[in-house]
Amino acid sequence: MKYVKNIQSVSPDLDPRSLRDRVKNRDKAVLRDTYYLINPEQKDCPSRRLTLGHTTIYPTGTTTGHSHDDMEEVYYVVFGKGTMIVGEDAYKIEQGDALYVPPGVFHTTKQAGNMPLIVVWVTCKIEPSEQ
Repeated sequence: MKYVKNIQSVSPDLDPRSLRDRVKNRDKAVLRDTYYLINPEQKDCPSRRLTLGHTTIYPTGTTTGHSHDDMEEVYYVVFGKGTMIVGEDAYKIEQGDALYVPPGVFHTTKQAGNMPLIVVWVTCKIEPSEQ
């Protein structure tokens, strides 16, 4: 007999010790951890324009949402699925997707499903003449 279940198709544990239970009454939807791996603002980093980061967005969470006039950005989905809002557009994203965000455009990422959404992102400062 064959029996297959995908984790994205089942309901999560609602035990009081679960992350979902502990964050259900939070005041903001933001629920993420970000790590700056390459950061020009760090004294020992040789990069002058590029920043590389790793963000995990936990179940029921989002990123803060922001825009930056002096940078363009690329996201790559390492694991999970969600929705990326870029300006007026919403894109369903999943593992293996890459998404470009132009300078000055508001963007945010929302996790979907039962597993965390993990993205790697790169920003690059642009010169004022390129804006």
